[in-house]
Amino acid sequence: MNPALPKHITVLKGGPSEEREISLKTAKAVEDALSSLGYEVSSVDVTDEKFEIPKGTEFCFLCIHGSFGEDGQIQRLLMRWGIPFTGSDAASSEKAFDKAWSKILFVQGGIPTPPFCVVGEKEKIPFDPPYVIKPSRQGSSIGIEFVYDINELGLAIKKSSQYDHIVIAEALVKGKELTVGILDDKALPIVEIRPKEGFYDYHHKYTKGASAYFCPAPLSADQTAAVQKTALDAFHVLGCSVYGRVDIILAENGIPWVLEINTIPGMTETSLFPMAAKASGIPFAQLCEKIVEISYFKWKTH
Repeated sequence: MNPALPKHITVLKGGPSEEREISLKTAKAVEDALSSLGYEVSSVDVTDEKFEIPKGTEFCFLCIHGSFGEDGQIQRLLMRWGIPFTGSDAASSEKAFDKAWSKILFVQGGIPTPPFCVVGEKEKIPFDPPYVIKPSRQGSSIGIEFVYDINELGLAIKKSSQYDHIVIAEALVKGKELTVGILDDKALPIVEIRPKEGFYDYHHKYTKGASAYFCPAPLSADQTAAVQKTALDAFHVLGCSVYGRVDIILAENGIPWVLEINTIPGMTETSLFPMAAKASGIPFAQLCEKIVEISYFKWKTH
């Protein structure tokens, strides 16, 4: 245990989103890790803004994925209460969670991102199919639909809009599926994801053995440098800090297309961020402590 860090850490977990189950797994792993290092660990299952922080809490470790975790809401509450917490601030979290907003900022910042538009029932999409239809504010590939035939578009939008009233259409870009962990303003080794079949959906993300992972990804030195630089640039464009994960498709022509940024990446046994940290020589417990350390000192100096 680092004596310069808070001794009593409360893990905030659960949340009201579709990713609640994964959040509880992430929280359990983090709780066990911090406890093993000698920290006093409390935990609170959060379902809405009516939650209480245990007495004596000096710091909060955020483990809520999706809405009320990654969308800036819980960060705003903790900032108002003066309680330091892990990861990005409220404003950056909100931008990263909203795919339409983040992609607008990527375009403005010169970050390559697949062509996209917000869709309704009548708007014409200004690029040709195939499309990826996705809720603007969701995670874990929830609500994603693929459209290869324009006649399938209406149903896909209807299905996706069950998860958010803002839905985006994105051009389907083919290539290597990569993710880049960011820790303390540095890119970790890249992970390549190869689903055993089909698409890297919720099932393939959270079912052991459903996908194959390669870390470091088998890329050339130039490709690795380009992907890591693009990931860091995207992270900076949204003002994110401490840690996160940037999802990228590396097209055959060498362009690394940024899909999205996760400001509270999963920390379960199948999670990619801990995998990348381990490949760079950081064991899981030390990774959790490092996230606390960077977050805490960022808080103290702001």
